Amino acid sequence: MSGVAEGGAAGSDEYIAGYAAGMLEHEFHLAGAVIQVEQGRVDVYARRLAAEDPAKIVTALEAIPGVIHAEVHTGTEVRSASRPGVVQAVTPESQSKFLPRGLLVDPFHADLRWPHFGAAYHSLSSGHEFASAFGESFAVYRDAAPFQGEWELGIQAGVFGVFDTDKRSIDLINADYTFGIVASYRADKLSGFVRIRHQSSHLGDEFLLSNPQVTRINLSYEDVDVRLSYDLTTWFRVYGGVGTIVRKDPSTLGRETTQGGVELKSPWLFFGGKVRPVAYADFQAHAKSNWVVGQSIMGGLQFENARIGDRKLQVLAEYFSGPSPDGQLFTQRVEWIGMGVHLWF
Repeated sequence: MSGVAEGGAAGSDEYIAGYAAGMLEHEFHLAGAVIQVEQGRVDVYARRLAAEDPAKIVTALEAIPGVIHAEVHTGTEVRSASRPGVVQAVTPESQSKFLPRGLLVDPFHADLRWPHFGAAYHSLSSGHEFASAFGESFAVYRDAAPFQGEWELGIQAGVFGVFDTDKRSIDLINADYTFGIVASYRADKLSGFVRIRHQSSHLGDEFLLSNPQVTRINLSYEDVDVRLSYDLTTWFRVYGGVGTIVRKDPSTLGRETTQGGVELKSPWLFFGGKVRPVAYADFQAHAKSNWVVGQSIMGGLQFENARIGDRKLQVLAEYFSGPSPDGQLFTQRVEWIGMGVHLWF
């Protein structure tokens, strides 16, 4: 770990500087961060925090033996460390990484087709259903990029199913399969990606037998989309973008897609830094559903690690209104309220 102060007894400024530099590098992935320690007071100067929560960084720093106060500064010049009594350490600059931890672009949590693990129970005017999600997004390679940013190449894959809980056998209604290759970029508060994605959709056999009036179509397509995200503050984020279908079956499917959303996460943590209120809203309108806006709104509690936030469990109340997000049923308008449990890794 180049530039890290070493030596010193536990609780000394030299110990604190070395400990803090190692933690910021390995737990919070801060590259080129300058740590200055003076009589137990820690100042961290970072060009950017990416998606890291400064409150978590401060909590982690103040748990180091000997630290009496900690502050995190971004976008400011580092104070001179030449004055007596100041111990300084620096985390290494970004290097290329194979299979890095985390993602440069945070998930769009209210997007019903963002790959993750989750389950939800929905109440509709026509009955009740159980929705499941199995999938993940992960980075394959990451490296430094212009404008003090980083880029990465990643993969998304997921299976999304919806089941009729009013049937004794809990019939599978529809299953969507997605796979995508994602090129992402992040510089400070701005992030975004370009994605090439395949989706195919299949109706359940029991659903078709029980609903002979439903005509099955061979819904399958590939699309290319671009999304941008901006963190207005550490607790408020906006995103949006457009896309187009490049191969489609049936051929009559509309091509253009749009998406936008907002996400709020409480800057206050409860129960020892493990519980955080969150709220999300996602809006989509596509040519294939005649530009009717689909509204996905979620809110509830997020359970997370008290120090780092890679793994999260969310319990959310959910509302949706608009064209069905379930592949083959995209021509139908649906509305539901429900509860869901979602895991993010």
